[in-house]
Amino acid sequence: MKVRRRLIIIAALFVGVLVYATTVLPTGQLLNVIATKRRDTADLGQLRSANANLEKKVAQLNSPQWIEQIARNDFGMYPAGSTPYQILPSSPLYRPPTSKS
Repeated sequence: MKVRRRLIIIAALFVGVLVYATTVLPTGQLLNVIATKRRDTADLGQLRSANANLEKKVAQLNSPQWIEQIARNDFGMYPAGSTPYQILPSSPLYRPPTSKS
């Protein structure tokens, strides 16, 4: 009787461990996969947004107007045939003439 009871307890424990190993452990892994997927989806959304902003920046940098502005402001270059003028600030020593009426 005692041997039979021990075998039943051992068999029940074995079945319990088997059920636990096939249901609970994969569930934990599945929950980890779902959490990772959510995190990766959020990261993907941020990366797509950053990529769209960078594509706009590239389009702006490749425009002829932007290139002309950079060439003019940073390198002092002007289109052929144009005459650049530089307006200097007035001297602190200059005093405009006063009109006597």
